[in-house]
Amino acid sequence: MQVEVTGKTVEEAIQQALQQLGVSQDQVEVEILSPGTPGIFGIGAEPARVRVTVRKSPATFVKDLLTQIVKYAGWDLRVEEPEEREGEVYVNMEGGDAGLIIGKRGETLNALQLVVQAAASKQFQQPLRIVLDASRYRERRRAAVIQLALNAAERARSQKRSVRLRNLSASERRIIHMTLQNDPTVFTLSEGEGEERIVIVAPIEMRERLLRRLRASRASRSAPPSENSGGSVGGS
Repeated sequence: MQVEVTGKTVEEAIQQALQQLGVSQDQVEVEILSPGTPGIFGIGAEPARVRVTVRKSPATFVKDLLTQIVKYAGWDLRVEEPEEREGEVYVNMEGGDAGLIIGKRGETLNALQLVVQAAASKQFQQPLRIVLDASRYRERRRAAVIQLALNAAERARSQKRSVRLRNLSASERRIIHMTLQNDPTVFTLSEGEGEERIVIVAPIEMRERLLRRLRASRASRSAPPSENSGGSVGGS
């Protein structure tokens, strides 16, 4: 919403605009179109004129931007009303192209989320996390990963061995760690690099042994090659 208002002074014009819009000054952007002139003894006086625009909330900004992207891309998607969750804006999309926008393991959805996150971060000078979803894919996937973590913990306890969880994204690995962080019977750690990175869930009594092995593995990878080996350090 936007209005142009005149007043004897700039401040008076701004206050009139705020009353018309029903908002406070920290919710608007003010453009001074004319500062006005007092004239001499009231002769030749000109009123101040301002343009006052209600600033979009992060949720509104994200929905409008996403709606435009969907429109110009020609996707069969409907952008639902955003949900604000403690510094996070969650927006779900529904429609025939939901599977297309999710992509393999959510990669397309992640890429779109990154674009919208960058735009929102530039627009708002505040900590803000954008979460885009399609057909509630992320919520369903999160529930599945939590169950995966609980099942792995049960196997680790009952079989007294470590359980390796593969093919997880960075965010899914975080869910595993967070789900089990308060379980006193098991512990978790990540191992490997890039797409080969895995999560290990193991009984708590195996903690020190696995950590020693992990430290030794890292040390061997970072150590310089022996002069006599004629080889190179690195993995394929």
